[in-house]
Amino acid sequence: MIRYIPNAKPFRLAAMNCHYIKFPLSYFLDRAEAYGFRCIELFGAMPHFFMDDVDEKLVERVKDECRRRSLEIVSLCPAQGAYPMNIAIDEAQIRKRTVMILKKALRIAGKLGCDTMLVSPGFGYHNQKKEISWSHSRESLKELAKAAEDSGVVIVIEPLTPTTANLVNTSKDAARMITEVGSEYVKSMMDIGVMNYMGETVDDYFRNLGDDLRYIHFTDGPGAHVALGDGTFPMAQYLADIERNGYKGILSFEINDKRYLLNPDEAMEKNIRWLKEHGLSS
Repeated sequence: MIRYIPNAKPFRLAAMNCHYIKFPLSYFLDRAEAYGFRCIELFGAMPHFFMDDVDEKLVERVKDECRRRSLEIVSLCPAQGAYPMNIAIDEAQIRKRTVMILKKALRIAGKLGCDTMLVSPGFGYHNQKKEISWSHSRESLKELAKAAEDSGVVIVIEPLTPTTANLVNTSKDAARMITEVGSEYVKSMMDIGVMNYMGETVDDYFRNLGDDLRYIHFTDGPGAHVALGDGTFPMAQYLADIERNGYKGILSFEINDKRYLLNPDEAMEKNIRWLKEHGLSS
């Protein structure tokens, strides 16, 4: 088995369980340990860790399983997007329910020892003025920021493509939202796929966000997030740009293409081979 062994880089690498969703969570944790990872990002989806199903017993079990494998859960990503969650929609009942679920997720993230939790800024109806749903998103994030502070977890909002969400799509959008929310507990992340889709560069993100850029999804593309080398993105150049900008956070591998569902280890091994080739393991 190819094994990833971290070297002395300013950032850390995290495995994510998206493409292991057809296997038990314990299987993913076993593989993450076997491949040499020490950090994981936990995708909060069924059947592994869906927010509606999470209770104290499950939290303690996952903590224990990670502790036994010397794995640190650095971030929680509650399933959003296609799920019935939206902090920016007109319907107050939906916004209230979404905020309630995300507050629960923030409490859980704190108990898991996470530094960050990903939050989608949501979307508004495409036939209404953007400022209406923008305001809903901003006020929801202000409310969530208080819960984040109580839990000691920083929210990182995720810019998304316009087909997924029509509010925060670029690094400038993220910077504006962070300024308007005005909390040290609301920052931003960068997804390489979204960055590329929107015609932005790594330097754009660091220029517009500076220290407010706290997390990165580092996956190849375009289209679905694929293993390193399975797409056409200039990932080596992106990596060099990230290093040049002095990034010291997490690079997480969010792989969600269905091609890997039957054999998720294939994607992990491709990533590790790529990491070895580019000096990120020894």
